[in-house]
Amino acid sequence: MSSEWSRWVVCAAVVAVPAAVAARQATFRSGVDLVTVDAAVLEGDGRPVPTLRAEDFRIEVDGRPRRIVSAQFVDLSESIAAPQPPSSPHFSSNAGAGDGRVVVIAVDETHIRRLEGRRAIEAASRFVDVLPAIDRVGVMALTSEATITLTRDRLALRRRLAGMLGRGDLSTGQFNLGISEALEIAEGGRARLADAVLRECGRSLTDYVNTARAADDPSSARDSCPEQVEQQSRGLAQQAHAQARTSLAALEALIARLKDLPGPKTIVLLSEGMIVDPRREDLSKLAAGAQAARVTIYSLLLDIPLFDATQERVSPTADRDRQVREDGVDRVSGAARGAVFRQVGSDAAPLARIARELSGHYLLAFEASEGDRDARAHRIRVTVAGGRLVRARTHFLVPATTLPARGAQLSALLRALSPATELPLRVATYTYAEPARRALRVVISAEAGNGAGGVGAWLGFVLVDAAGVIAATATIESRSGQYAFSCVVPEGRYTLRAAAIDAMGLQGSVERVFAARLAGTAAMRVGDLMLAPVPASPAAPLSPIVDRATGEALVAYLEFQATEASRSIPVRVIIARGPTEPSLLTATADVVIRTDGWAAATATIPIGALPPGAYLARAEIDVTGAPSGGISRPFTIAAR
Repeated sequence: MSSEWSRWVVCAAVVAVPAAVAARQATFRSGVDLVTVDAAVLEGDGRPVPTLRAEDFRIEVDGRPRRIVSAQFVDLSESIAAPQPPSSPHFSSNAGAGDGRVVVIAVDETHIRRLEGRRAIEAASRFVDVLPAIDRVGVMALTSEATITLTRDRLALRRRLAGMLGRGDLSTGQFNLGISEALEIAEGGRARLADAVLRECGRSLTDYVNTARAADDPSSARDSCPEQVEQQSRGLAQQAHAQARTSLAALEALIARLKDLPGPKTIVLLSEGMIVDPRREDLSKLAAGAQAARVTIYSLLLDIPLFDATQERVSPTADRDRQVREDGVDRVSGAARGAVFRQVGSDAAPLARIARELSGHYLLAFEASEGDRDARAHRIRVTVAGGRLVRARTHFLVPATTLPARGAQLSALLRALSPATELPLRVATYTYAEPARRALRVVISAEAGNGAGGVGAWLGFVLVDAAGVIAATATIESRSGQYAFSCVVPEGRYTLRAAAIDAMGLQGSVERVFAARLAGTAAMRVGDLMLAPVPASPAAPLSPIVDRATGEALVAYLEFQATEASRSIPVRVIIARGPTEPSLLTATADVVIRTDGWAAATATIPIGALPPGAYLARAEIDVTGAPSGGISRPFTIAAR
């Protein structure tokens, strides 16, 4: 946990909670006993299937079935439209404020020959142009690059791709050996060595005496051809393994750099194939990193022609060579929930298929067993009814505890320069007088999720004044995804940053800039009009809504400066479609004079008969027989 995050948590201890609003904390099981995995269910053309439910899936962990608690479709196609941040003055939302998807084109220069990758890179350039303008794209070589720059500058991306010609070379030697047979010979395959010796040396291996010593024993009257074949095979195998380690290390580093970015990320790997021997290369680290960073790797396997001008000889095992290289790339993509597509020349079809596939996927939550949280990799298998294609991770790893990780994730979201939109998040602020401290009390209300129940969320808040000083913070683990708290601050302009992570791992953040000041006149100052659901009991505190009202009734709450005649001042709350529209409902508020010189007015308004739509609540204070200017608050009734 960072030192700054620790300071924020300490600040939360001094946040004051008023009598009208409670900051309710709930501990729920989802953060402890649920594990989430991502999976894509695709039609034959690669388009995601968005209509499945939890009962349509089956999950097996280490061969044993698990109960699926939730299946939520994440529609990434919604994030590719041009951002249209809402401009409502009474609340702020991250809806329409998306920063686009993150796509990184990783060119495996070590495994691409200098000339043959040109047409594929040209296709990748067209892929960059096809991606929506809002998507952030990066281009990097899997060599020694330490940074990755994400940009929307398509021209700069095309120029970057144009400079990548490939750095791989086909090692040549005295003998014409294919990489697949070289690998087998290096592993001690005597039958394969015998075939190569017969082909390259012109005689059977059995014609030689003690092939291991042929070159060192001139008296044997035998040449060293068999040993030289074996030595060249070992050299080719060592080179192939070293090149694979270079590319895999670069991929792991890239995944680690993408981890702090919210939401899913996609890596498109361009390669001619690599040698990934599961006995030598443990992909569990890459798989665990991809799972934690929510990275999917799609691979474009560049087609290698049987013969080209750069080759002096055709490999005697060309078909097997192609297969072993493809198997390596397939293992890498499979470890990161991706797939391999063969790229022939500049054909745009494989990249178009990838573009369709990355437009949506499911987040599945299942109940963890006692042994899942052991920080070890567990095999997982996801299937779906109907025989549709499923792309899911083959292993998952869950740390022993998720609490420090949640704190770090919230901290990163609150620091981020752009909003995260995967999880809907809405915040509203209400301002009231705090006479005893000659200050103002700001009530902050937040809603994370779509309001359909969900599985809870972790929320974090930071309130910063105009000078950049933190005025208040709060954190909460909420079963409902809703939270309200208050803090006492001087009058002024503030920036509220809010972040949320639900139990499915979806992330959201939003920023709201507002002025903390009272309305009304010098003779009668008025606080904001608060709208809240009817509490469970008269003694229960109010929990203000952000914008959406549900249920059969709504409570309107108002504070205003008391006078000697305040007990007899009528306060009416009117519900209308807009400021100039006729009244639909009117309720008279109960007024209570407080000991601090202020009055509190409360009215309960039945809204069950109102159709869904946008409304305006307006409180009017009748001071001299004519209503004052009043105070209003827009709200929305959602479809029931």
